[in-house]
Amino acid sequence: MTQIIAGTKTEFTIDPAILALLPAQGSVELQRDAAGKVHHFHTHPVDEILVIIKGALKFEWDGGEHICRPGDTILLPAGTRHQSEALDEAIYAIATRPPASNPAGNRCA
Repeated sequence: MTQIIAGTKTEFTIDPAILALLPAQGSVELQRDAAGKVHHFHTHPVDEILVIIKGALKFEWDGGEHICRPGDTILLPAGTRHQSEALDEAIYAIATRPPASNPAGNRCA
């Protein structure tokens, strides 16, 4: 059954880096991975931007690997083969967008 629960919270703060991920129309997903969770090598048909909020991810792509920590941003062009492993509990925001060129490549910024 659908319910509406009246809100009592009048302020909600969103980190500007996460707010900047929002496309003109769309959403940002929050992902939580338990320590040891592996997302095995795969690709996406869209560009992804990830912002690490908590924990650490071992992020690998063809030709590179990096330990990403809170505040790091991963710029991941469409079609890039990649995988990640949560080194401890990891929380990160993921935004997807139509493919765009990314001359910087895959890295934590």
